[in-house]
Parts: sequence; C-alpha cells; structure tokens
Amino acid sequence: MLWTLISTTVVLQSVLQATSAVSNKVLLVSMDGFRHDYLTKAETPNFDKMVAEGVTMSYLNNTFVTNTFPCHYSMATGLYSESNGIVGNRMYDPELNSFFTMSTTDSAWWDKGEPVWITARKAGLKAGTYFWPGSEAEIQGLRPTVFFPYNTSVPFEDRVNTVLKWLTVDDFDLAVMYFHEPDTSGHAFGPDDGRMVPVIENMDVVLGWLLQGLDNSTLKGKVNMIVTSDHGMTNIDLQNKIIDLSNYVNNTLLHSLVDQGSIAQIRPQPGMDNQLLEALSGIEHMQVMLKENIPERFHLKNNKRVMPLFAIADEGWTITDNVTKARMRKYKGNHGYDNNLETMKPIYIARGPAFKSGKIVRPIESVDIYPLICYLLDIQTAPNNGSLDRAATLLKYYGNAVPQLSSCSHLLWFLVIVLILTCTLLEEHF
Repeated sequence: MLWTLISTTVVLQSVLQATSAVSNKVLLVSMDGFRHDYLTKAETPNFDKMVAEGVTMSYLNNTFVTNTFPCHYSMATGLYSESNGIVGNRMYDPELNSFFTMSTTDSAWWDKGEPVWITARKAGLKAGTYFWPGSEAEIQGLRPTVFFPYNTSVPFEDRVNTVLKWLTVDDFDLAVMYFHEPDTSGHAFGPDDGRMVPVIENMDVVLGWLLQGLDNSTLKGKVNMIVTSDHGMTNIDLQNKIIDLSNYVNNTLLHSLVDQGSIAQIRPQPGMDNQLLEALSGIEHMQVMLKENIPERFHLKNNKRVMPLFAIADEGWTITDNVTKARMRKYKGNHGYDNNLETMKPIYIARGPAFKSGKIVRPIESVDIYPLICYLLDIQTAPNNGSLDRAATLLKYYGNAVPQLSSCSHLLWFLVIVLILTCTLLEEHF
C-alpha cells in the first residue's frame, strides 16, 4: 500500500512539473542579422550547449520585408506587416502625411498591433524590454514595466546583467532583449568574410553570459529562453550590382522613393502610376509591380503605408535613385530580399522546462513566436496571424497531452491528498 502511494505521488508530481512549465518565466533574445548557418562558420560552444539541451530547427521562416523593424514587430505581435502597420524601416503614411524612421516612437505608427509585452502587462504581469523595435512607444495606453531608449553604446554585458536582474531580483515574468550584432558587422564585411568569425564567436560569449546567469541562480530550470533573429544576410556589390532608377525616369513620373535598397517603395507623381510602371518594367535584376499585384505570400500589400508601386531586387542587387548616396554606406552585405531565400533565414533555438531537449524540428514561422510566448506565460493572446499548433512541435507537452497548470494543479494535489487519506483509512481498517 505504501509503495502504491509513493508511486502515484511521484507520477502526479511529474505531471505537475510538466504543467508548471506553461507558467514559467520567458526570455526572448534577438541577435540581429544572425543568419541560420552562421553556427557552421565559427566555434560556438555556448550555442552548441543550448542546441544540445533544447530544441532547434534548420531556420526560422521569417516575414517579408526582411528588414529589422518589420521582422521584429511581426515576432512581437504575431501579425504580418500588412496587419501591424510596420511595413519597412522607413515608411510614409498618407493619412498622417508624415515619415517614419527607426527613431520614430509616436504611438500613431504603432497602433495596429499588440506586442507581447503589452499583452503581458494587460494580464497583470511584469515585462521588461531592452531595445526591441516598438518598445519605446506607448501602445494602448501602456508601456513595458521597464524599457530603455535605443543606445548602441550600452555594453552587451550590461544588458545581460540588467535582464538577469529583472528575472531574479525584480521577479519579471517576461524579458525581451535585442543585440545589433552580428547585423552591423554583416553589413560592413559581408556574411562570408573571415572577419565575421570573431563577431559570431563574441555573440556566443554573450549567450554564455545568459546561460551561466540562468543556470547559476534561483532561475535554474525555470526560464523558457528563445534565441532567434529577424533575418539573414547576403553579399552585395554596390559598384557592379546597382539599379539607378534615375537612368530610366525623371521627376515628371517619379515623385520619390520612400524606401530603397533590396526593395523600393515608389511614389509616382499624382495620376502617373501606370505610366511609371511601364517606364520601369523590364529593368534587369528587378521586379516592379503595382501595390495590388504584390504576391499574397508577402502579406504586405493590404496597408496604406505600402506605396502605389513596389519593386524588389534580385538577391545581391540594390535599387536606388541616387548612386552616390547609396555607395556612401560602403556596405558589403545586406538583407530585405525575398524571405524564401535561404540567405534571408535566421536562427532559432529554444531551451527551458517547456521545450523538448536535444531535438531538431521542422521550421515554424516568426509570427508563431507571439502565441507561443503567450502560451508559456499562460495568458490570453490578442488577435494574431500565428499558429500555436505549428509552434507546439517545440514543446514537451501540448494540448491534450498534459492539461494546463491553471486548470489542473489544484486538482492533482487534491487527488494526492485523497489518495493519502484513502490509504490511511484502508490501513486502519485492515
């Protein structure tokens, strides 16, 4: 009888431990421009450790346009760019009659999506953000519990120490953090340059600080951590692979380019949409189309901030209306290209009590990260384009396999108590 009691209690305790993963803390980390195959280019013991202890995939299926702000905000909101309104790093809104840059924090630009830190705050949780696009804006009258104005000069180690303090001393439920490498170096050197090796290895050191901080504290085994990125990187050649639209049209047809590079958001002069399209059609290494003809798979065209004409360059090519200005950046690498290209695919690794261990699963989509984090925090999602069923392949338990903690933990302990009382009464009777 005693052995049955012990065995049953152990089983129930195991189920409790499994379900408790659902409501544990979450740490979301983005290393900008970390291409999915960078781990094959350098020695990365800490990434190797996280892969061995967690779950990964060959790459993450990210959203288009494959630039920093659109991809990061899609991860945060679970919405495609046409739904959350962040369609580029630079935008024009015809209703606001104003331009957006990467320093814009006006709430009017961020009002079409609910990022996960706002969802957490609405649920009464503590959520901190360290330099995530959109985190400086007030959204639905709320802000993160703690956030910082973007500042690239803050040392990476300081950022790590702050976030670890949030999760330990300050008892935050959600921490979201961003690093601008290896993106900055990828632009400067190109992804295949040997100088990228120490950059990748330095980001491995940063990951090591996080892993050590989590494993050598009261947080051990209690944090579900996701390390991912917004996009990849490819080689470009600004001397030989550049498309200068000023060679084909002038300001009688072309008003301006709102955004340019791997893509171009093109404003025609009033009433000149079709004439400008005809003038730009047939240019080699570039596809140009009316807004309404943007492929559905890009999830981009149904937004007022997408210009009447849209162009996308072939991989490695650059679109501009000012060659001199374009070459001033001296880039050797860039992104923003078709998100089906493998060079545009980012990394994804997850580790923690809710995740599988030592597994490689099929790629999920970046919009799935939002509902996944909400599930881990046991909070209700806002409307989104993601799929928790798709993301569930990462999880040890999901759906009917193990009930949610909130609905079963008290019941399980009640059963343990009933079992103990039953066994006691039976022993007294016999």
